[in-house]
Amino acid sequence: MQAATLLGAALLLASCAPADEAKTAPASATVEELGQMNRDFAAALNAKDAALAASYYAEDAVVIPPGQAMVQGRAAIEAFWKAGIEQGGVRDASVETIKAESSGDIGYEIGSFVLTVNGPDGNPVQEHGRYIELLKRGADGKWYSTAGIWNAAPAAAP
Repeated sequence: MQAATLLGAALLLASCAPADEAKTAPASATVEELGQMNRDFAAALNAKDAALAASYYAEDAVVIPPGQAMVQGRAAIEAFWKAGIEQGGVRDASVETIKAESSGDIGYEIGSFVLTVNGPDGNPVQEHGRYIELLKRGADGKWYSTAGIWNAAPAAAP
């Protein structure tokens, strides 16, 4: 009798566990969904709205700008982009997703960007580069950057 009860309990658990997990496991995101965070971010930079740009980062996010110290936390990231807009003269930003994947609520995006800023003489200069964003889906279903790093793209061959 005890063996039958244990066998019955084991069969019940085995048949219920995968179904319960399937119901709670979040679906993977599409490349389009994962890239939306950076497209929205670029639009915020173009609108010269540092607060909106920072809103696409998690509260505890980290960005690692090229040749600079890490910037930690949404408030510090907002201040970083505000300075870039005001002092660097960010004029136009665009991004293109190269690759993006997710598993549940965690994902990443690899992409390229073009950013127009003020050059030393005040004339516009285009900067081309690449980036990686580590993403996490928020409770609202949107993707937020938890960590980002970017650098300049190599110069085009003559």
